[in-house]
Amino acid sequence: MHTYSVKSEKDLITLLDDHKRIPDMRLGQVLVEEELITEDQLDVALETQQKYKTGTHHLGQILVESGFVTPDELNVALARKLAIPFVMLEEFDIDPNLITLVPPEIAQHFKVLPLATVDGSIVVAMINPFDQQAIDALRFNSKMNIEAVMASSHDINEALEKHYSSYEEMEALEDLKLDPILEPAAKEEAAAHTVEAEAKKKPIVRLLNSIVLQAVNSKASDINIRPEKDKVNVYFRVDGKMQFIRSLSRNLLPPLVSRVKITGQMDISERRLPQDGHARLVRQGKQIDLRISVVPTVNGESVVIRILDKEAGFKPLDELGFRQDDMDLIRRMISRPNGIFLVTGPTGSGKSTTLYAVLDEVKQRNPHILTVEDPVEYDMEGVEQVQIALAKGYTFAEALRHFLRHDPDVIMVGEIRDEETAHIANKAALTGHLVFSTLHTNDAASTVTRLLDMGIENYLLSTTLLGVMAQRLVRVNCPECLTEEEAQPHIRKTLNLEEGEKFKHSAGCFKCHYTGYHGRISVIELLPITPEISRLIIEGRPAKEIAELAVNQGMRTLQQCALDLARQGKTSLEEVYALCTE
Repeated sequence: MHTYSVKSEKDLITLLDDHKRIPDMRLGQVLVEEELITEDQLDVALETQQKYKTGTHHLGQILVESGFVTPDELNVALARKLAIPFVMLEEFDIDPNLITLVPPEIAQHFKVLPLATVDGSIVVAMINPFDQQAIDALRFNSKMNIEAVMASSHDINEALEKHYSSYEEMEALEDLKLDPILEPAAKEEAAAHTVEAEAKKKPIVRLLNSIVLQAVNSKASDINIRPEKDKVNVYFRVDGKMQFIRSLSRNLLPPLVSRVKITGQMDISERRLPQDGHARLVRQGKQIDLRISVVPTVNGESVVIRILDKEAGFKPLDELGFRQDDMDLIRRMISRPNGIFLVTGPTGSGKSTTLYAVLDEVKQRNPHILTVEDPVEYDMEGVEQVQIALAKGYTFAEALRHFLRHDPDVIMVGEIRDEETAHIANKAALTGHLVFSTLHTNDAASTVTRLLDMGIENYLLSTTLLGVMAQRLVRVNCPECLTEEEAQPHIRKTLNLEEGEKFKHSAGCFKCHYTGYHGRISVIELLPITPEISRLIIEGRPAKEIAELAVNQGMRTLQQCALDLARQGKTSLEEVYALCTE
């Protein structure tokens, strides 16, 4: 009896190695063979099932409702039918070291328990081994494949209580220190107010620290804490895509948001207006800055935390994945003594990373470099970096005015947001400075019309603008699970692909968390301001004409650049299509 029940790790591994499905055997037959019901009881249940509409009542449901079997006995039979081991957790000896593989919140929320590791996979006991959301969350958090086995709900709840104890007793993250970024003069004053609040909310402090640390380890760019009517969901943005991580009790939202506000030096009592803040994560001597935004919604306050890893984010120009001819063109433009070079694109498209790589190139000439940023994302040796303070009226425009009296050779402006900043940046370029900055535009050519709309004169812009680089990030195919991809007809038509042209995508494996992607790469559209394009700017011609001329002169569009990467197998057609239809 119970040939698929397991009481030890040895039995579990043996059964996993030998498991085979039994598709021809019906559930009723299994229950009779396991001596859980009699033939007569099965006949009664089948007759009852026939009275209902097809598919409305399953046999197992009827047997439980009739009192012939318990839910746990039914699970044992289902486990045998589906060749899934049924684990008797009361007698199963669990290695305490395995418990650390699944965070307490995940284990409690999905009712799962790690039992063993076999061939790079975690074997977990579940009430429902077909819960795909739970399996996906476990894969993402553990970065390992998941092998699901069955256990009774009673056994799992007892085991969770035994091995994880209470949520408040989570293991302290002793190597993690998360503090607000305070001015030196304000530190003593703030300490008296925050220490008492932190001491009262020790589990909440650990919860926030664990979420942030997990996001950093997962190489996430953002953390989203979203309130729902009956729960709070936590998401990470990894490689540009949202990943569900866990759900928290609705009761945890107020103290968790309060802890976020304390960390970001915000007003805890203000719950009706949006607030922004900054914090710093210090771990093993490594600093990671956090940009925090809290916005009130109908379900409660929503939190987004942008992670700025100064060490991981900075890359030299040669490591950004640009083609050699594009890098040569960029180097020619930034070797000029004065002018404006702009990088454009939406939020999260890698603009800042590119600008820092450009600054690193220029720095080799040993010029006097000043930057004004919001916030300072990467520390650069030999560069004077200034962070604006909007609350105190210290804006990009105000900083630029002072910069021009500080004798710089190169100025980097984090973003041109308004007409005043655009005019001062253009003035700086006219007076012999090399200016780098970013703008939010969809492509390179439309940047020209955007600057003209900001009030810069045509003839001045045609003189100062050196070039514009529009940029996006596309996800890179995971090399471990790469396979051929057949282009769908609508994608083939949209991208104007040749018949029979072959591409590749990744099917998904545990190394890429079953997403099919691992990392991202830049896709760029580089527009140099040639004499011919300069004449179009003076004439005030539309962006479409500027783009057409640039393409005729050799500029590759964002779509062409992405398609080249797909033809090399570096990204999928899905990513190219998403870029072209955004």
